[in-house]
Amino acid sequence: MKILFSIFILLFSSSISYSKNTDIIHDFKITFDCKLEKIMIKNKDFNYQTFTADNIEVDKNKVLKVVAEQPSILTINGLSEFIDTYSNISKDDVRIAKNDTILFKNIDIKEKYSESVFLNRSTGELIHEVTKNMNTKNNEKYISFFNCIKEL
Repeated sequence: MKILFSIFILLFSSSISYSKNTDIIHDFKITFDCKLEKIMIKNKDFNYQTFTADNIEVDKNKVLKVVAEQPSILTINGLSEFIDTYSNISKDDVRIAKNDTILFKNIDIKEKYSESVFLNRSTGELIHEVTKNMNTKNNEKYISFFNCIKEL
């Protein structure tokens, strides 16, 4: 069993190292109306403590405009300024749009800040992760969970 597990880990890690950072399968333009359900915070005051939308003062409603064009264009506007302007300030990014799954990750040039977005187009589930002070002992994470509905 340990040998199978080791082989699986080896294959998985090698497939990651050779994978593309950009993989756009379908062209689409979709607008989503998203409502915050909860947020998980990890910082000097909280250790992955979860708050419902009613218990925290943040922007609870977002209108996202998602555009994908083969082979490499994926934009998500309306979630945060960092993601809206990623091409000007990013060091590295991941943009994947397959069937129902959208994945977008961006790291700033100084490698101290990153944002990730996972969106399931069919269920409307959206996870937005913000990491501040990366690679330090004082790093902070803010993981927001949204429910999104496609606008017609």
